[in-house]
Amino acid sequence: MKIGTKLLLTYFLLIISIFLLTSLSFRFISQSYLIHETEAQLQKEAKVVSQLLGKSVLSSATVKDRLTNRKALAVSERLMSSKLIIWSSEREVIYTDLNDPALIDMKFGQGNRRKFVFETVTISNKNGKTLGYVTLVAHLEELQEVNKLMRRSQLISLAISGLIAVVLGLFFKRELTRPIQRLAEHMKHFSLKVRTDEIDLQSRDEIGELAESFNLLSHKLRQYDEDQKLFFQNASHELKTPLMAIQGNAEGILDGVVVGENVERSLNVIIVESQRLKQIVEGITYLARLEGMEDSFRFGVTSLEEVIRAAIQSVMVVADQRGINIVIDNQLMGKVTLDKEKLTRALINLLGNAIRYAETAVLVKCYHENKKMMIEIIDDGQGFSPGEEEKVFNRFYSGEAGGSGIGLAITKAIIEGHGGSIMAYNGEIEGAVFKTSIPM
Repeated sequence: MKIGTKLLLTYFLLIISIFLLTSLSFRFISQSYLIHETEAQLQKEAKVVSQLLGKSVLSSATVKDRLTNRKALAVSERLMSSKLIIWSSEREVIYTDLNDPALIDMKFGQGNRRKFVFETVTISNKNGKTLGYVTLVAHLEELQEVNKLMRRSQLISLAISGLIAVVLGLFFKRELTRPIQRLAEHMKHFSLKVRTDEIDLQSRDEIGELAESFNLLSHKLRQYDEDQKLFFQNASHELKTPLMAIQGNAEGILDGVVVGENVERSLNVIIVESQRLKQIVEGITYLARLEGMEDSFRFGVTSLEEVIRAAIQSVMVVADQRGINIVIDNQLMGKVTLDKEKLTRALINLLGNAIRYAETAVLVKCYHENKKMMIEIIDDGQGFSPGEEEKVFNRFYSGEAGGSGIGLAITKAIIEGHGGSIMAYNGEIEGAVFKTSIPM
């Protein structure tokens, strides 16, 4: 069953439930209200009759004379006609206009409360002496007729309201399901091969949010697809270069073109390129594990200074060969929680990149900022070319000094695996800055 049909059925069930509840409650409340109002009005008229008869001695003739023009006594708000019984102080009937003997013979107005409404008021003279009683009786059948008329009006109103509710329900169903159908149709035809426009739903509700989420997801999928295509293109290019060198030198030796001392030189080239090929493949595999979360992070409490020293020790030979001095400014003391092996590798990649471009020195700066561990690696080289700082973390992007182009991509994956972030920019005076932020 479609969501629109479910919502419409739920809406109709709710409307029917409300109508039934309203009808039942109205019937009960209106009945109680009419009885209460009738009792109040009978009480009013009985008091008027009591005041009128309290000025004379009660007798059948006196009562008839006093009540000759009874219409003048009627209370204007009365909902139904009533009958009159005048009792003596001994509770004997003096006068009545009732035609029902059973009611006339009743004990002081205590008749069947399911069929009649009674109200009795004492008749007193000026001295407060009780002369008798006046009882007004109203038949509930008349009350039921009034109630039926009110219920009939209510049912007509409910029928009209129900018809309007059905029309509105169908309209709202169409308005609700139309954007969902558009979104579903757009999702069915979504393809990474065919470029389609983003869906634009003018809806400021959850459906609009769902459409925005789908547009964002499709954008990420397309970006991921483009990154994957670029990755395979760059990977094939990076792998092809050492393979061609290995193949060329191997064929030269096999065909006898390379002889004498050149054989040893070609073999060295094969070894070097094989090692380079191995490093590239290992880097790709390592990055794939990081991004695929197959290689889970193993966090532990350790000293950041120990991690930095281990990373510097790994690149010290290269730094000494290039005459680069590595300076440490560490303000982070004590233990921190991190993956020691992975963060060491990330720092090795950053330091190696900085040494490659530095002129004389590389600065490693560590400090606290907003409950985060900040690590900056700054070189005194030429810095980034315009726009280059946005590309350095792309896989297989190589700067002027070369490199496989996989190291900084691995570094970014490791930092993000720690819940942090990394950015690259030019220093205020000179050189490049890699700024890493990791939550403490």
